[in-house]
Amino acid sequence: MEKWNQSYGFLLGKVLQQMETRFAEGLLPYEINARQYGVLLFINENPYSSQKDISESLQIDRTTMVSHIDHLEKLGFVERTKNPHDRRSYSLLITPNGNEVLDSRWEFLINTELDVLAPLSNQEKHLLKDFLVKIWSTL
Repeated sequence: MEKWNQSYGFLLGKVLQQMETRFAEGLLPYEINARQYGVLLFINENPYSSQKDISESLQIDRTTMVSHIDHLEKLGFVERTKNPHDRRSYSLLITPNGNEVLDSRWEFLINTELDVLAPLSNQEKHLLKDFLVKIWSTL
């Protein structure tokens, strides 16, 4: 057996790379990448979160998070509002344009993932997701 296919990290990374590359093509018209789409999803599901909250939850370093939020705000997909409990920080909300991006690309994301996972049966896909959730929830 070759060593490259004995590494979980390498194999997971290559599958993720395929998903992200294919998904990125569908995001080109919106001028965002897959990680920024994930940030939009998080803000949509957790309105009024701070950049720090998002950064910690998604495990994105704070400097990168600032540039993601700046870019999403510039495109009109999120807006910063003063945090009523801490005037030094901002809360983030998704805009109608941001919601439009989420809605229009969600089905594309799901289809992209299913396309990459096509060699697996439905049962195998569910098991894979269960295993990944189990691992993620303990990190």
